[in-house]
Formats: sequence, C-alpha cells, structure tokens
Amino acid sequence: MGVDRQPRGGRREALQARLPAARVWALAVLAGLAACAGLALPRAALASADPADTLTYMPSELVHSIWTPAQVQGFLGELSEYDIGQALLQMPRFKKKGTLVVPASNQEMLAVWASAAGAYNAANGADMTVTAVFNAVPKARGLNLEDAATRANMLAAIEATLASGVSGVQLDVEPFPQDQGFISLLEEIDASFARLGFHGRLSVVAPGEVSRWTPSYLQRVAGLVSQIDPTFYDSELTSVPEYQEWIEQGLAYYSANVPAGTRIVPVIPSYKRDPWHDPSVEDIANATGALRSALAAGSRVNGAGIWWWYGFFYEDHGSFKSAADRAAWLSSTVLLPFSP
Repeated sequence: MGVDRQPRGGRREALQARLPAARVWALAVLAGLAACAGLALPRAALASADPADTLTYMPSELVHSIWTPAQVQGFLGELSEYDIGQALLQMPRFKKKGTLVVPASNQEMLAVWASAAGAYNAANGADMTVTAVFNAVPKARGLNLEDAATRANMLAAIEATLASGVSGVQLDVEPFPQDQGFISLLEEIDASFARLGFHGRLSVVAPGEVSRWTPSYLQRVAGLVSQIDPTFYDSELTSVPEYQEWIEQGLAYYSANVPAGTRIVPVIPSYKRDPWHDPSVEDIANATGALRSALAAGSRVNGAGIWWWYGFFYEDHGSFKSAADRAAWLSSTVLLPFSP
C-alpha cells in the first residue's frame, strides 16, 4: 500500500470541483445498476457490517490541503453512505533516521478531521473515526528499525500526532519487515499509548502472502496491535478462482495465528489497472465472494477495507470505472455475516 497512487494532476481545485455532486452522482449510478439488476439498494441501517470495522484510504489532498469543517463533515457523510467508519489519512513517509516533520497543513487538517468526526457523530449517532497512517520503507532507503534512536524518532512523530485528536494510528511498513526491530517498535508504541492514556486502535498493514510472516512472527505482531489489515491485491494473478483461493487461504492463515482480541480486517481493491493488478480479476465482487467463502469455512473476518477511496468513489480522476465496485460493496460486502 504505502504509495500514493493519486495522479499529480488531481489537484485540490479539480477534486473540489467534483465534491458537491459526488455523493448524488455515486448513489444515482448505484440506483441505476440496482434497477437494471432487479436489486433493492440496501440502506446503511440494514447492513451487517459494523462501520467501526470497515475502512478506506482517503485521497492525500483531503489532508494535505485545507478544507473547512463543513466540507470534512461532507466527506464523512459520503463514507457513511457506504457504511465505512474508519477514514485513513496518509502522513508523509519517515525519513532515513526515522524523523518526520508533519507539514503545518497536515497538522491543521488532522485536527479538523478529528473535530469534524466528533461533530458528525454527535449529530448523526454515528461512530466515525480518523486514523493517521504512517508509511515507512525500511533498509532500501536506509531506515533501520533495529536502531533504537531511529525508533525513538518514529515514536516521537507518532506521539505528536495524537495531540490532534485522531482515534487511530496505522503503520504501513513495506516491504513487510521480518525482524525484531519491527516488534520492538510495536512494543514501544504500546508502552507509549499506555503512558499517554491513548485508547484508540493501533493497526498494521499486513501481507496477503502467507509465506512472508511465519506463524510465530505473525503471532507476535498481531499480539501487539488491535487490528491487522492483510492486503489482498497486486497479486499478479490472472484468474478469478486463483485470486479467490489466495484470499481464502490467507484468511485461514490469519485466523489461525491472530489472537481473538485483534480484529482481522482484510483490504480489497478498487483502482485502475497496473502491472500487478488486473481489475477484471481483483475487484470488490470477486474479493467479496472469497470473504463469504472464508467465513463459511470458519475463518474469522471482522470487517473489510477498500484500497482506495480515490478509485472507488472518485474513479481515479476519471480514469477508472468503479460503478460495479460500488454496487457490489453495498449489495454484497457490507451484508456479509462478519465475525463478531
């Protein structure tokens, strides 16, 4: 995940121009698809998914540029229409020594998002949360998680963000680490949260491949976080049965090695084609079919996430057609009998 796929041409002005009609447009497309298919468009209140366990990654412009509280509440309302309760906001990547200077605009907007979520929840009886996502690329860029000073710098940046009022922190470290340094970082974050009295979710992005993290390593990681998000996309697979089998096997592996107190929230794809991703194979409908089969087989699946909102809702700045994904999410994904 970790890479912002938003085109550089997707400036704030272009995005803002689309916002007033975006919600009406998206629901109109869904209604049309449902009518053609003879399906009833489900209401959010009837969905089986708990919005606290559904998530999506927001376009970077929604935190890097300045928006009013009313505009942010509008964004939250759009998420709510799709039963999504976790809004994940990307922070800049950590630098070589683990330092991270969050730009003033990001700091301001994190606080606006957190405050707007509180206002939205009070007005709508909702439970929308805001998570700050911290991205890191170890070793290849010189970031050494085995170095205590590097981890201390990372921890300081994470702690500084908590003052904005965010309700969650996510670590997206890719390539996925396999060393003690990552475990130590999670232990230090847990200790920091306890010291500061922070009770929000700590989550990690996790590999879909079962060969990357051994059972013992996965157990150690999962025991230190409240939510683990395996990523089921960019598989390079070319057939739907192979893709679904990959997801089912992955969820069985996570179910066997993640403690009951840690939520398993797989992230499924909605974005345009790239060298690793074929959207005719990897899409919301096919992934949802695999989630359904995994649940039927006894795997624990607590919710679902979407990579990402810029493709799913804004159609990758007009270069991706996501109407089928949106219809599948509302008519199938959020109605799954997720694990409690």
